[in-house]
Amino acid sequence: MIEGMIQIGQALPSQEGSLANLIQEMSPTKNKKQLNVLKINFDLENDKLVIEVNEEVDSTTAEKYNFIGSTGARSLQWYVTSKVINYHVTETIFILSKHDLGGELNKKVKAVLENFYYLMDNSLSDKYKYALDIEKYGISNMKMSDIYAQAKKDNSKPGDIGKAIISTISKEIENYLKENYDMKLNDFGLFTLLIDGESIAQNEAYISEVIKSKEPKIKSSKKDKGSCSICGSKEQVSMDMTSTKIKVYTTNQIIFASKLDRNNYYRNMQMCKSCMSKYLAGETYVRNKLQSRLSTFDVYIIPQFVYGEPLSESELDFVSSKIVNSFNTVKSFSGIQRMREDITNILDYKNIGGYFLLNFMFYKTSQAATKILAFIKDINPSIFERIAEASIKSSDDIREIFDFKLNTYVDLQTVYFMNPVRLSKGNPTQYRSVLQTYDSLLTGKKLNSKNVIKNICECVKIIWFDKVSYNIEPEDNRLEFFTIRANMYIKFLEYMNCLKGGEGLAIEDLRVNDNLKSFISKMNYSEEQTAMFLLGTLIGEIGNVQYKKNEGNKPILNKLNFNGIDKSKFIRLTKDVFNKLNQEKIRTFNEVTFFEMKRLMDKNIETWSLNKEENLFYILSGYSFATTLPMLKGDKNE
Repeated sequence: MIEGMIQIGQALPSQEGSLANLIQEMSPTKNKKQLNVLKINFDLENDKLVIEVNEEVDSTTAEKYNFIGSTGARSLQWYVTSKVINYHVTETIFILSKHDLGGELNKKVKAVLENFYYLMDNSLSDKYKYALDIEKYGISNMKMSDIYAQAKKDNSKPGDIGKAIISTISKEIENYLKENYDMKLNDFGLFTLLIDGESIAQNEAYISEVIKSKEPKIKSSKKDKGSCSICGSKEQVSMDMTSTKIKVYTTNQIIFASKLDRNNYYRNMQMCKSCMSKYLAGETYVRNKLQSRLSTFDVYIIPQFVYGEPLSESELDFVSSKIVNSFNTVKSFSGIQRMREDITNILDYKNIGGYFLLNFMFYKTSQAATKILAFIKDINPSIFERIAEASIKSSDDIREIFDFKLNTYVDLQTVYFMNPVRLSKGNPTQYRSVLQTYDSLLTGKKLNSKNVIKNICECVKIIWFDKVSYNIEPEDNRLEFFTIRANMYIKFLEYMNCLKGGEGLAIEDLRVNDNLKSFISKMNYSEEQTAMFLLGTLIGEIGNVQYKKNEGNKPILNKLNFNGIDKSKFIRLTKDVFNKLNQEKIRTFNEVTFFEMKRLMDKNIETWSLNKEENLFYILSGYSFATTLPMLKGDKNE
């Protein structure tokens, strides 16, 4: 993956003294609303603080104000263009004043600090030591001393005091914006600093200092510290990776050091100045152009060229666009349907001058750092076609039985909803099984069918028992449709060769109606699976009658144990079903189905191989089929 990043960076034109390859692109709108730029202009000559709000964000804004994100999750912030105002409220100018910006700019920055910022408390950390003097420049009537006193009264820890100061000042600035411009802080996409009307972000001395900060820190040593892990150079080599945003390697955890010795980080990974520059450019490009989303996960898709001529920037843009479009197309069934009509949406990797593989990085952003959740490497781009084909075939296999009236499909996003995921404040906290499934789908690794069905049954319990704080919303998922979709999902995994298909039974020997035969045949059920499925269809038939008699209730479902049904339980359940068929006076219509179910059950009972979750799943599959079919086809006794 690191090699892929550097290949991308190498394709981008290098501009001396420019931040062009580090610019982070941004959307000019948020929730379909135009964003503006908030400029804080420190007018030293007239001793005025001028707030400018009229400039709209467009496709050139990020480059105009050299927006490159933040300095890092735990670093003090001194970049003068930011997506939030908080940094500028306290630390930006103070930290900037410590940098070498040349005589003229240094002098102006120090003057801004002296005139426009208030020393809150020397004992606070550099992050909170100074704060924008909103009292002196008419932004608020609140005294700065009172802001500090209240923050100290409400909090005991220095860090909490600082956060309280920022919160209060930000609220006062927002009140000022509302009163004077009828705007809120959320109306702004960027916040940038000016001195005497001139953008600090465009100052050559500032740009030079930012570029310098991105270079790896090289420690002088007489000891041979090896060579660049990428190009082999021995010049200006460093193991410092602090300037990277995507933390594929770090020197603050001992597990990354050779022989678990902190002096040996350099043996595992280090780069020369040139390769680091390319890596950072490639990293920024990936974040701008090769980012997508799958279910609730953010994902980077990073190409790595195995052979072929080095790409130009225009060729790289073309390939990147095709990669992201292909992924976005095949991850949803609606996209796959559009692809059927417009084949240009899918990546034709054969026509690109050079063979490449894809690396998928699932990640989440915490503060300014990127935490990698899963990394799936060396994937052939043809995977997009295979996913599309498997999605279409598995969905059509089942929908055909319902005369295509079933508005349920399976696609890559289905994976997320077939695995129980706990949520905390809307964010997933237990997601290993989801990411493992995506890994298998992309690489062709085999999944354990028992684990797949166990996870599906856990999802069923979430729906049935109306559990909260999970990725599945019970009110949005009817049990019957969910279970039919789960069968589609299993078929999808089989078409992707992640699950081994069943051996299937001799369908011609099965004496049940054609609809049941068709479903069993499509799913390639074994004799044991078919026995449980048929038991489920009988429960469904009983439930259909009870539903009409009991004002929408189905007492027969109380016979099911949603924690799983072992052999002794389904034997008892069989007797209960037989009695209910008689009680509801529908045994005559279902006698053949019951006989076939009992025949298959008795034939395999001594060597029964399905576990309790599998028994439950196939019973629910039959129940769901018998419940759904009459609703969609309008034929109760089919």
